Amino acid sequence: MFILNVSYSKNPVEVEPQIKAHGEWVGRYLKEGIFLFAGPKKSGLGGVIAVQSISKERLLQILAEDSYVQADVADYQIIDFDCKATQSTLEALKLA
Repeated sequence: MFILNVSYSKNPVEVEPQIKAHGEWVGRYLKEGIFLFAGPKKSGLGGVIAVQSISKERLLQILAEDSYVQADVADYQIIDFDCKATQSTLEALKLA
């Protein structure tokens, strides 16, 4: 499983034209079940995405499709971890 810490690397004015395409990209992978959840940081300077267990190679391919990456307006910190403990309502995340 991966947590993606997305941080804008450019001024928000430069990010704004990419937001719609980025949202569509996130929606596509949520619908496919690859992204588990996603949302903006309260600071307004990036976001967080949880990704089910896939290969790092596949993850990098997916990230290359993101308008933020293509426009070079955000950096992705990739955190690879094993989910071992959850609240009972989130048990499925242990399998993701």
